[in-house]
Amino acid sequence: MTGELRGFRLSSARRRPPPGSGALPLAVTLVVLAMVLVVVLAVRDEAPVPIAEPTPSPTAAAAISSSPTPSPTPGPAREQSSWVNAAVVLPPAPSPTFPVVAPAPTRAPRPTPSVAECAAISWSALQVFTPSAQVKVDIRVANRCPFDLDAGNLLVEITGWRDGGRVQSVRGAPFETIRRGRGGELSIGLPGSIDWYDRIDVVVMD
Repeated sequence: MTGELRGFRLSSARRRPPPGSGALPLAVTLVVLAMVLVVVLAVRDEAPVPIAEPTPSPTAAAAISSSPTPSPTPGPAREQSSWVNAAVVLPPAPSPTFPVVAPAPTRAPRPTPSVAECAAISWSALQVFTPSAQVKVDIRVANRCPFDLDAGNLLVEITGWRDGGRVQSVRGAPFETIRRGRGGELSIGLPGSIDWYDRIDVVVMD
Protein backbone atom coordinates (compact mmCIF):
# COMPACT_ATOMS: atom_id res chain seq x y z
CA MET A 1 0.00 0.00 0.00
CA THR A 2 1.50 3.17 -1.15
CA GLY A 3 -1.18 5.40 -0.01
CA GLU A 4 -0.59 7.63 3.06
CA LEU A 5 -2.70 7.28 6.01
CA ARG A 6 -4.47 10.47 6.48
CA GLY A 7 -5.70 11.64 9.75
CA PHE A 8 -2.73 10.34 11.92
CA ARG A 9 0.46 12.24 12.96
CA LEU A 10 3.26 10.62 14.92
CA SER A 11 5.82 12.76 16.83
CA SER A 12 8.50 11.93 19.41
CA ALA A 13 8.49 15.44 21.05
CA ARG A 14 6.94 15.97 24.50
CA ARG A 15 3.70 17.56 24.78
CA ARG A 16 3.75 21.15 25.83
CA PRO A 17 1.70 22.01 28.83
CA PRO A 18 -1.36 23.77 27.98
CA PRO A 19 -1.16 27.52 28.22
CA GLY A 20 -2.18 28.95 31.66
CA SER A 21 -0.59 26.01 33.64
CA GLY A 22 1.28 27.04 37.05
CA ALA A 23 4.06 24.44 36.98
CA LEU A 24 6.76 26.75 35.62
CA PRO A 25 6.46 29.58 38.17
CA LEU A 26 6.42 27.02 40.99
CA ALA A 27 9.64 25.49 39.79
CA VAL A 28 11.32 28.88 39.54
CA THR A 29 10.23 29.76 43.08
CA LEU A 30 11.65 26.51 44.45
CA VAL A 31 14.97 27.11 42.74
CA VAL A 32 15.23 30.65 44.18
CA LEU A 33 14.40 29.43 47.70
CA ALA A 34 17.03 26.69 47.41
CA MET A 35 19.67 29.25 46.41
CA VAL A 36 18.75 31.58 49.31
CA LEU A 37 18.96 28.66 51.74
CA VAL A 38 22.42 27.75 50.49
CA VAL A 39 23.65 31.35 50.87
CA VAL A 40 22.30 31.59 54.46
CA LEU A 41 23.97 28.35 55.47
CA ALA A 42 27.26 29.45 53.95
CA VAL A 43 27.22 32.80 55.83
CA ARG A 44 26.37 31.05 59.10
CA ASP A 45 29.25 28.64 58.75
CA GLU A 46 31.69 31.50 58.16
CA ALA A 47 30.65 33.45 61.38
CA PRO A 48 33.55 33.52 63.96
CA VAL A 49 33.10 31.29 66.93
CA PRO A 50 33.61 33.25 70.24
CA ILE A 51 36.65 32.07 72.14
CA ALA A 52 35.98 31.50 75.82
CA GLU A 53 38.45 33.24 78.11
CA PRO A 54 40.41 30.93 80.40
CA THR A 55 39.18 30.88 83.98
CA PRO A 56 41.99 32.05 86.27
CA SER A 57 43.07 29.35 88.61
CA PRO A 58 43.34 30.22 92.33
CA THR A 59 46.81 31.34 93.30
CA ALA A 60 48.90 29.51 95.79
CA ALA A 61 48.71 32.34 98.32
CA ALA A 62 44.92 32.30 98.18
CA ALA A 63 44.94 28.53 98.63
CA ILE A 64 47.29 28.68 101.64
CA SER A 65 45.42 31.50 103.44
CA SER A 66 42.62 29.99 105.43
CA SER A 67 41.65 33.03 107.59
CA PRO A 68 38.14 34.26 106.87
CA THR A 69 37.90 37.61 105.19
CA PRO A 70 36.09 40.11 107.47
CA SER A 71 32.84 41.21 106.03
CA PRO A 72 32.55 44.98 105.54
CA THR A 73 30.67 46.77 108.29
CA PRO A 74 27.64 48.48 106.88
CA GLY A 75 27.99 52.25 107.27
CA PRO A 76 25.20 54.70 108.00
CA ALA A 77 23.01 55.18 105.01
CA ARG A 78 22.24 58.76 104.13
CA GLU A 79 18.64 59.39 103.33
CA GLN A 80 17.28 62.60 101.97
CA SER A 81 13.72 63.70 101.71
CA SER A 82 11.91 66.78 100.58
CA TRP A 83 11.65 69.94 102.74
CA VAL A 84 9.22 69.63 105.61
CA ASN A 85 7.94 72.58 107.66
CA ALA A 86 8.01 71.37 111.25
CA ALA A 87 5.77 72.92 113.86
CA VAL A 88 7.61 75.09 116.40
CA VAL A 89 7.10 73.81 119.94
CA LEU A 90 8.05 76.24 122.71
CA PRO A 91 9.23 74.80 126.03
CA PRO A 92 6.96 75.43 129.01
CA ALA A 93 7.79 78.40 131.17
CA PRO A 94 9.84 77.29 134.17
CA SER A 95 8.00 77.54 137.46
CA PRO A 96 9.82 79.43 140.21
CA THR A 97 11.59 77.09 142.57
CA PHE A 98 11.85 79.51 145.46
CA PRO A 99 9.15 81.91 146.61
CA VAL A 100 9.64 85.50 145.63
CA VAL A 101 10.89 87.48 148.59
CA ALA A 102 9.45 90.96 148.73
CA PRO A 103 12.09 93.59 149.43
CA ALA A 104 11.99 95.10 152.86
CA PRO A 105 10.38 98.52 152.91
CA THR A 106 12.96 101.24 152.98
CA ARG A 107 12.75 104.03 155.47
CA ALA A 108 11.42 107.26 154.19
CA PRO A 109 14.11 109.91 154.12
CA ARG A 110 14.00 112.14 157.13
CA PRO A 111 13.09 115.71 156.45
CA THR A 112 15.93 118.15 156.78
CA PRO A 113 15.67 119.68 160.25
CA SER A 114 15.67 123.40 160.75
CA VAL A 115 18.67 125.14 162.33
CA ALA A 116 16.65 125.91 165.47
CA GLU A 117 15.97 122.15 165.85
CA CYS A 118 19.52 120.83 165.38
CA ALA A 119 21.74 123.65 166.70
CA ALA A 120 21.98 123.36 170.50
CA ILE A 121 23.09 126.52 172.31
CA SER A 122 24.18 127.52 175.80
CA TRP A 123 25.10 131.04 176.87
CA SER A 124 26.34 133.28 179.67
CA ALA A 125 26.15 137.07 180.16
CA LEU A 126 28.39 139.58 181.80
CA GLN A 127 28.48 143.40 182.14
CA VAL A 128 31.22 145.25 180.24
CA PHE A 129 31.90 148.96 179.88
CA THR A 130 34.23 149.08 176.90
CA PRO A 131 33.78 150.25 174.30
CA SER A 132 30.43 151.14 175.91
CA ALA A 133 28.18 149.96 178.68
CA GLN A 134 26.58 146.75 177.43
CA VAL A 135 25.77 143.20 178.31
CA LYS A 136 28.20 140.78 176.64
CA VAL A 137 26.52 137.48 175.84
CA ASP A 138 28.87 134.56 175.07
CA ILE A 139 27.10 131.80 173.11
CA ARG A 140 28.36 128.20 172.64
CA VAL A 141 26.85 126.30 169.69
CA ALA A 142 26.86 122.49 169.26
CA ASN A 143 26.23 121.68 165.60
CA ARG A 144 24.01 118.59 165.47
CA CYS A 145 22.73 119.42 162.01
CA PRO A 146 23.53 117.27 158.92
CA PHE A 147 25.24 120.32 157.40
CA ASP A 148 27.71 123.02 158.36
CA LEU A 149 26.65 126.25 160.10
CA ASP A 150 27.93 129.67 159.10
CA ALA A 151 26.76 133.26 158.72
CA GLY A 152 24.45 132.24 155.89
CA ASN A 153 22.22 129.91 157.89
CA LEU A 154 22.86 130.55 161.60
CA LEU A 155 21.38 133.68 163.16
CA VAL A 156 21.08 134.28 166.92
CA GLU A 157 18.77 136.85 168.46
CA ILE A 158 19.20 138.37 171.98
CA THR A 159 16.27 140.23 173.60
CA GLY A 160 16.19 142.27 176.89
CA TRP A 161 12.93 142.46 178.88
CA ARG A 162 11.86 144.90 181.69
CA ASP A 163 8.55 145.09 183.56
CA GLY A 164 7.13 142.43 181.17
CA GLY A 165 7.86 144.48 178.09
CA ARG A 166 10.45 144.08 175.39
CA VAL A 167 13.09 146.76 175.60
CA GLN A 168 15.35 145.97 172.64
CA SER A 169 16.82 143.06 170.55
CA VAL A 170 20.08 142.48 168.73
CA ARG A 171 21.10 139.71 166.26
CA GLY A 172 24.43 138.22 165.37
CA ALA A 173 26.05 135.40 163.30
CA PRO A 174 29.30 133.47 163.69
CA PHE A 175 32.40 134.70 161.88
CA GLU A 176 33.74 131.15 161.35
CA THR A 177 32.06 128.04 159.97
CA ILE A 178 30.95 125.51 162.53
CA ARG A 179 31.34 122.02 161.01
CA ARG A 180 28.67 119.44 161.55
CA GLY A 181 29.28 117.33 164.60
CA ARG A 182 31.45 120.00 166.11
CA GLY A 183 31.01 123.12 168.24
CA GLY A 184 31.72 126.82 167.96
CA GLU A 185 31.40 130.11 169.86
CA LEU A 186 30.26 133.67 169.19
CA SER A 187 29.70 136.78 171.31
CA ILE A 188 27.00 139.46 170.92
CA GLY A 189 26.66 142.73 172.88
CA LEU A 190 23.26 143.88 174.19
CA PRO A 191 23.24 147.64 175.03
CA GLY A 192 22.23 148.44 178.63
CA SER A 193 22.92 147.17 182.13
CA ILE A 194 22.60 143.58 183.16
CA ASP A 195 21.03 144.72 186.47
CA TRP A 196 18.45 146.88 184.78
CA TYR A 197 16.99 144.05 182.59
CA ASP A 198 14.53 141.75 184.27
CA ARG A 199 15.17 138.94 181.76
CA ILE A 200 17.41 138.23 178.78
CA ASP A 201 16.44 135.67 176.08
CA VAL A 202 18.80 134.03 173.54
CA VAL A 203 17.18 132.13 170.64
CA VAL A 204 18.25 130.71 167.27
CA MET A 205 16.25 132.17 164.38
CA ASP A 206 14.81 129.90 161.67
